[in-house]
Amino acid sequence: MIQLRAARPTDAAAIAAIHTDTWQETYARLLPPAALKAMGYDSRLAFWKKTLVHSPQGVFIAEDDALGPMGFVSSGQSRDPIRIETGNFRGEIYALYVRPVCQGMGLGQQLLESAIVNLGRAGYSAVMLWVLADNSACKFYERMGGQPIGERMEDFDGQSLREIAYGWGGKLPKPPKPERATKSV
Repeated sequence: MIQLRAARPTDAAAIAAIHTDTWQETYARLLPPAALKAMGYDSRLAFWKKTLVHSPQGVFIAEDDALGPMGFVSSGQSRDPIRIETGNFRGEIYALYVRPVCQGMGLGQQLLESAIVNLGRAGYSAVMLWVLADNSACKFYERMGGQPIGERMEDFDGQSLREIAYGWGGKLPKPPKPERATKSV
């Protein structure tokens, strides 16, 4: 049975593995090789060890008794809030990754919803996230009701790539509730 729970410091290695594996597969065709190499397992493990000891709130992991850790989401106060006439997007989803083998099982939706609910409980009525414009995840975020609220250019090892901010909440129109995927694992 799949469960979502708050991440603990002992989850750092599993989260680092999910983060690295998914990053390498997702961005292989989008980023320069040096940028991919910089996001290796060792750097992710150091990052998650520090994060889960010093500020673990907002990090949730999805796991299954048989499959183990399957995905995670990390969220909190926006590092670069966006204010537009429809809202002040001060909550941010920093990372949402599902192991490639576990994608299509509804975990991304569950993790996204849990982050939005958690941020709402923390007082953030409008939530955002940044994603590369050429990432296929853009379609997922749109299906989940995210609406483009901003753009920026980011440098990845000398290559400038466009990112899109998707937002939920504020005064954005509420999208229809997506159907929850029910897949037995």
